[in-house]
Amino acid sequence: MGYDSADIAARLQAARKTKGLSQRELSDLAGVPQAQISRIEAGTVDLRLSSLVALAHALDLELTLVPRKAVPAVRSLSREAVSANRKDIVAVQKEMQRISETMRGLQIKTPNLDGLQQLQKSFSDLQRFRVPTLDLDGLKQLRQSMEQISRPAKEMAALSQSIKLMQAVRNKAAHGPLPDTGDSPSRPAYSLDEDDDA
Repeated sequence: MGYDSADIAARLQAARKTKGLSQRELSDLAGVPQAQISRIEAGTVDLRLSSLVALAHALDLELTLVPRKAVPAVRSLSREAVSANRKDIVAVQKEMQRISETMRGLQIKTPNLDGLQQLQKSFSDLQRFRVPTLDLDGLKQLRQSMEQISRPAKEMAALSQSIKLMQAVRNKAAHGPLPDTGDSPSRPAYSLDEDDDA
């Protein structure tokens, strides 16, 4: 592999890790065999254009031919965008970990609480979404609400509120704008959960 191919392979690997994807998960998203991804990242195989396009698409990257004179400016802008995105992803991952720990604590303290199983199922569904699609502020509100469930006088109200917040975060992830594009969401033909606010 030449220097340029090695650089591209390193950038693909960095993008995969930033998104918190394993090689197998990227393989499922891109339709490129996991063994091929491993060889590409290790630099033991030439990167085919079709594989590059598939991997870039799965990683929310865009392939573009840039005039050589514009390369420094493009790289600078790209570094800034990746740096901001990485901070958001790390914060969302930490918040998801806190929610998971809160969920485990609730299962230990109040295993027979009505509705707790529904909250656990909703959280399992939420974990299937890619990290960049999750709303950090919504996750923080969710965790704070879940922490109130362990208070005896507030457990049912907090549980109900937590389920609603979980559904809101999940719906926003499913129907919200694509990360880093600024595109407005398309209007959904349906919603994942019905809102009781109407």
